[in-house]
Amino acid sequence: MANGSGKAGSNMVLGVLLGAALVGLGVLGYFYYQHTHRDVVRIDVPGFSGTISKDDKGIDIDVGPK
Repeated sequence: MANGSGKAGSNMVLGVLLGAALVGLGVLGYFYYQHTHRDVVRIDVPGFSGTISKDDKGIDIDVGPK
């Protein structure tokens, strides 16, 4: 019986560590998605180029001559 109780404690610690790692990856993934996810329209017409993008802060228009 002593051997079984030691394994149960070890498995529980391993489970908690694995759960914490998964939560950490989820949080990092959320911040990465928020930082990089933007709707972007690229403008490429003769004489002009640029982008129009939208994120949480508003709309950003960057158009100019080539």
